[in-house]
Amino acid sequence: MNKLIVIAVALLLPALSNAQTNYWIKGKIPSINKAKRAVMSYPPDDKGGEYRADTAEIREGKFEFKGTIGRPQLAELNLIIPLPAGTKARRADSQEGGMKNVALFYLDGSIDVTFDTAGMASYIGGGKDQKAWEYYANEASVRAKALNGASSGMEFYETLVGDMVKHFPDSYMSVDLMDLFTQSSINPSLVDPMYHTLSKRMQKSEKVLAWQPKLEQAKLAVSGTQSAPEFTLNDTEGKPVSLASYKGGYVLVDFWASWCVPCRAENPNVVAAYEKYKSKNFKVLGVSLDEKKDAWLKAIAEDKLPWKQLCDFKASKSEVTQMYNISSIPANVLIDPNGKIVGKDLRGKALHDKLAELIK
Repeated sequence: MNKLIVIAVALLLPALSNAQTNYWIKGKIPSINKAKRAVMSYPPDDKGGEYRADTAEIREGKFEFKGTIGRPQLAELNLIIPLPAGTKARRADSQEGGMKNVALFYLDGSIDVTFDTAGMASYIGGGKDQKAWEYYANEASVRAKALNGASSGMEFYETLVGDMVKHFPDSYMSVDLMDLFTQSSINPSLVDPMYHTLSKRMQKSEKVLAWQPKLEQAKLAVSGTQSAPEFTLNDTEGKPVSLASYKGGYVLVDFWASWCVPCRAENPNVVAAYEKYKSKNFKVLGVSLDEKKDAWLKAIAEDKLPWKQLCDFKASKSEVTQMYNISSIPANVLIDPNGKIVGKDLRGKALHDKLAELIK
């Protein structure tokens, strides 16, 4: 290769790796809206730091933001309406009625944001990440309405986000939606298929590169090669129960708490799995992060949980949660008859599918 071409390519690489995204947000509100300022907040990068907040004055019903950012980021824009003198400020003042006087969009090219007389925002323009976001917002709304008021639960979002990743594999929006499943403990059976669906460009993005090693560790943790840490805790009667006493069968160690709404919503699913497989060498062992015994016992009775329940009343400071790297609940670990971990964070249909695969 010509030496000059080699030098030219070498000089070009840093420019490519430091690509920037320009944005120009042009806003418009009706005369009936008394907002005086627009405040736009967004992550300046993918390092997980504080959000940046920019402010624009609204003049004659118009405002704008211009700038450059490392890559398209989801921004929240709030219209600020001055409160009458002597009125105590409430954040809800600008957000009553759902998304009133609030806009959500990707900083991605030129976008016109128009608020109607009810304070609801609509959008024109934007790049491919903004178009992907609009598609997601509509799809989420349609699917939520189809539930007819029923609780959505995590399975709803697992399916929705998985579908968005398939539909937009080369979008930063897909990577951002995956935050729901990558920022705490990772369920590899859920996240790994999404990761391999992402484009090579997205797999090499800063945010994905930050959590990808954690995905590999999670895959190793459920490979059946790592032993479950042993522990002993007291049950509801104050008697010690050890995990070792469950060896020889499949056991689901279920981390939950009486105050955890998603945990309580998942309990009927765990009960259904228990009833289906309890005669096939399968047991459940509950480990609560409660601090108050009365609340714990009440929740066990209300949810009709028939298996052993353990608690040391240390909440997130419990040694057992640290042993199993539990950073959020609901969480669970499936252990095989040899004491090896073969599943983690199995909820909804995923729990039943895994048990059906392992227990014949």
